[in-house]
Amino acid sequence: MEIVIVGGGKLGYALCRDLVIEGHEIVLIDRDPIRIEALQEELDIRCIVGNGSARDVLIEADVPSCDVFISVTPADETNVIAAAIAKKLGAGFSIARVRGPEYAHDLDFFHNEFGIGMLINPDAESAADIVRAFDYPAASSIEPFENGKVNLVTLRVRDDAQVIGKSLAEVRMLIPDILLLLIESGQQAMVPSGASVLKAGDLVQVLGPRTAIDAFSKLCGHPNRKWSSALVIGGKRISYYLLPPLLRRGIQVKVIEVDRDTANKLAAAFPQVKVIIGDGTNQRFLQEQHLANYDVAVALTNIDEENLMFALFAHQQGVRKTITKVNRRELTRLLDPRSLNTIITPHLSSTDAIIRYIRSHEKRSSSSLEGYARLSTEGAEALAFIAQETDRVTRMPIKDLTIKPGNVIGHILRGEEQIVPSGSSQIQAGDRVLIVSLNQHIHTLDEILKT
Repeated sequence: MEIVIVGGGKLGYALCRDLVIEGHEIVLIDRDPIRIEALQEELDIRCIVGNGSARDVLIEADVPSCDVFISVTPADETNVIAAAIAKKLGAGFSIARVRGPEYAHDLDFFHNEFGIGMLINPDAESAADIVRAFDYPAASSIEPFENGKVNLVTLRVRDDAQVIGKSLAEVRMLIPDILLLLIESGQQAMVPSGASVLKAGDLVQVLGPRTAIDAFSKLCGHPNRKWSSALVIGGKRISYYLLPPLLRRGIQVKVIEVDRDTANKLAAAFPQVKVIIGDGTNQRFLQEQHLANYDVAVALTNIDEENLMFALFAHQQGVRKTITKVNRRELTRLLDPRSLNTIITPHLSSTDAIIRYIRSHEKRSSSSLEGYARLSTEGAEALAFIAQETDRVTRMPIKDLTIKPGNVIGHILRGEEQIVPSGSSQIQAGDRVLIVSLNQHIHTLDEILKT
C-alpha cells in the first residue's frame, strides 16, 4: 500500500520503520530538513521537506492516489487540517493524532464533516494501559481483546515461585482453564509445548479467565494483592486521562510535579488528588514524601532516563509495583528486567492500532483482522481475526491442522461463549480467534497454516 505520513517525530519514525518492515511504500513529510535527511539515510522511504497541511506539498507527495494518509505532528490542529485536506484530495483513508482531551469524543463529527476515519490519542492509550496494570497487579503487561472480554497477560516467574520446574502439561492439570502461549527465557522466546518447563525469571504470556490467571500468578510467586495507593511523578497530559479511572477505583493518589503552573492546574482539576510541587527525581525528597509507603510508583515525566531512575529507586525502596513510561524502549535492555515491572511506551499502542487497520484492509486479506498488539517479547504479535467460511482453518479440528511453527491458537470467542482451544476444538465461521505469532507477520487467519 502507498502511505503518506506527516511528522517525523517519535511516533512518525516508529510508523515509518514498522510500515517499511510490513512492505509498504512510504512518503514522509516534515518541516525539518535535518530530521528528513537522517530518516532518509536510515529507512528506505521517500522524504519531502515541507508543511504537511499545505495542499501543494500534499499533491507533491501523491496524496490524491495514496491508500492511507497519517498526520502525527505535535500540533493537533495541523493534524486535523492535514487529514481533512488529504481526504478531500482523494486519500483512501486518513488518520490524525490528537492529544487534547477536547477532541476525545468527536470522532463521529470529524468523520462525518471532514472524512477523517481515525483519531489516535497516545496519551489516552497510555493511560488505559496503566489502568489495566492496576487491574492486574501481578502482570508486566496486559493486552485487551474483544473490548476486554479477553486479556493476554504477561507474568514473570519469581525466584521463589512454586511453578519452577513444572511442565506446561502439569500446569494445565492444576489450572485447566489457563493457556500458556509464549515463554521468553533470557534473550530467547519460544512457543512452548506441553513438555516445556518453566524457570525462574521467565516471562510468560498467558490467556484465561480472571480466576485462572490469578491462580497462575500465585504459582508464579505473586500474592495478587490489590493496590490502594499510588505515587505519580509528572503531571502533564497523561495524568488527565489516568487520574479519573484511578479515583473511581478508590486508589489514593499523590502527584509530584516540578512545574508550578502545571501542578496548580492539576490540583484545581482534581481536588481529590494531593499534588506536590517538587523534583520527583530527588531521592531525599522522595523519601520525605514517604515513597516506600505506596503500593505503586508511576513515572510519567518526559525524560526516559528520569523515569527509569525513579522506577529503580522505588523498587529499591520496596515499592511493590513500578509503572514506567519509556519512549526509547532499548534503554530498558541495559537494566535488570526484574527491577522494572511494567513499561509503557506511548507510540507503540498508536502504531499497533494503525498497523491493525492497514493489515485488515490489504487486498490479500480474507479473514477480518479485528485486533492487533505487539507483545513484550521481540517479534511476537497477538492478532484477533473473525473466521470466514472460506478459511481453511474451519475445515477440520485444530489437532488436524498443519500449523506453522511459531503460531498458536490462543482463544476462541463464539458469541458469548469463551473457548480455551484443545485439539478437538474446531473453528467455525463467525468465531473470533486470537492468534499469538512469533516472527511471522501474518495478515490472515489461514497464514498460520503450512501451504
